[in-house]
Amino acid sequence: MNQPTRPRALFAVSSLGLGHATRSLVVMRHFLSQGYQLTVISTGNALAFLRMELADASVVFEDWPDYPPLERGTGWRFYMYLAWDLFQTWRRISAENRRFAAIAAQFDVIFSDGRYGIFHSAVPSVILSHQIAFIPPKGLREVGWLSDWLNVSALKKFDAILIPDYPCPSLNLAGNLSHTPVLHGARHDYIGILSSYPPPPPETEQDIDFLFVISGYLQEHKGAFVRGLLEQARSMPGRKVFVLGDANANPADYAAYEMPDLTIYPLASGDLRQTLFNRARCVVSRAGYTTVMDLVEHDKPALLIPTPNQTEQEYLGFYLGGLGYFATRPQTQDWALPDAVQDIHRTARFQPPWRTAESLKRIDAVLAPLVFKNFFSIIVPAHNEAAELGRTLDALFAQHYPAGRWEVIVVENGSTDGTLAIAQSYLERAELPCAYRVIQSERGVSNAKNAGLAAVDPQSQWVVFCDADTRLLPGALLHFNTWLNRQGEGQAVGTTAVRPFPDRRWRARAWFALYDGLHRFTRSSYAIQIARTPIARGVGFHPELNFAEDLTFIRECLRYGRFFFVPTEFVQTSTRRFEANGYLRQSLKWLVEALMPMRYKRHRGYDVIR
Repeated sequence: MNQPTRPRALFAVSSLGLGHATRSLVVMRHFLSQGYQLTVISTGNALAFLRMELADASVVFEDWPDYPPLERGTGWRFYMYLAWDLFQTWRRISAENRRFAAIAAQFDVIFSDGRYGIFHSAVPSVILSHQIAFIPPKGLREVGWLSDWLNVSALKKFDAILIPDYPCPSLNLAGNLSHTPVLHGARHDYIGILSSYPPPPPETEQDIDFLFVISGYLQEHKGAFVRGLLEQARSMPGRKVFVLGDANANPADYAAYEMPDLTIYPLASGDLRQTLFNRARCVVSRAGYTTVMDLVEHDKPALLIPTPNQTEQEYLGFYLGGLGYFATRPQTQDWALPDAVQDIHRTARFQPPWRTAESLKRIDAVLAPLVFKNFFSIIVPAHNEAAELGRTLDALFAQHYPAGRWEVIVVENGSTDGTLAIAQSYLERAELPCAYRVIQSERGVSNAKNAGLAAVDPQSQWVVFCDADTRLLPGALLHFNTWLNRQGEGQAVGTTAVRPFPDRRWRARAWFALYDGLHRFTRSSYAIQIARTPIARGVGFHPELNFAEDLTFIRECLRYGRFFFVPTEFVQTSTRRFEANGYLRQSLKWLVEALMPMRYKRHRGYDVIR
């Protein structure tokens, strides 16, 4: 058996502002410390920043296009761009979700920060967002409720919304952005602030009087603004450092402003970024929410300057400035930098209920029940299945699931072909992804399933009864696990959606879709059953039943819990019975057998179709 593999986490990080990358960075490092293998999807400055920060870690980086920047332009062009960019955003979200579906089963957990299309039903998916409600621009205030509703509808597709703020209405940082009635009915958790800046060493000297951090993704508002700050900063006493937050910035464009006491960096990352922040006595920055969290984490006084037309920053400047936590100035008005600096000393620091270390623990608490890996025992009864068993086992052993958390048990029962030899041939393989056993029982599907139940591992939590012509595609166990974790306690027995194989004709697909609906409605099954192992072992199968044994089994399991139906695309089964007997005739045959009184079912033979 293969050695257990490290769990795999995918981080999808928005590039619309460097703050998404900086606040996600601390979570990435936390995952790395827990042994995760990381894949990061981002683009632009955010991807460049994360590559530099995680250069020493074994992280896979993928460059995927992001959404267009909203709130660009001025005047009537602002509204024209907004409508067009919102349409393009919707298209790109749909496209990235379709693209991601092809690789989702590779991961154990998805952590998204601002990428709405990176989620999947088979994988625990959470999204980090402080902006649940939007502050509409002028002229659109009356329809603000619609944007909030649409945003939360998109966020609800994730298993949990992680809000980097505090729940108290009178002690929080994001105000109405993260405290809104539209959250009711959505799974959300206020985890607290996240800062990627570690505590400074005790001997750190704060020898930078003013640290200017001018990041942001709206370049049209940036160039003239930065030059204006540089002009004023040159005449101020003390040591000044500018970080432009742009990996593509040309140092020659700003060389004329540099002085012995004024240093300019296009982009700061790694140790330099942390050192500059720790050495700073005072910070001048955009009013981005991640910057606010960094300032609160390390109790730094600051002047916040919102980006024009970025309603989120304008609101944060108004809200936090009004509470006296930070000094604020609008970029669109003329003001003197020395006067604004004096206002910084009159602010009162925000006292956070907890900081990043506790926030990471709260993220762990949210994820723990979602990422828990149940132990699955897959029992495959096999009678004269030489033609199908090999393909079924090949599909099973391609599962993406931890090696120590599942097993496969083939129960050969009275075969006269090469079924037993095929099953035993897999025992000779050097590396299998899970524990694998081959046992024999008396002929009969109930006997085989009972023998399999008696042989399951003591730590088994769920048992999957899988027909020998039914294939669990890669990702099936991961989807079962995620779905069962989402439902919580109370589930006893159930089945899944089943797709036809190999018949891809519309008639087969339509008939199987009808079967899925009937099984969900009548609490029955076809080709596959899933049950809690203790319940299944206590109930068992009636040995005298050679057909419809699953119906009796499900009915008796329901004494101990609820029936469930897993809507999945990872289960396929053969259409050989329908091809041999016809779809209508086979369905009527099964209906008669299901309705047949128990006394007529006992010891009645089953028509074997191979």
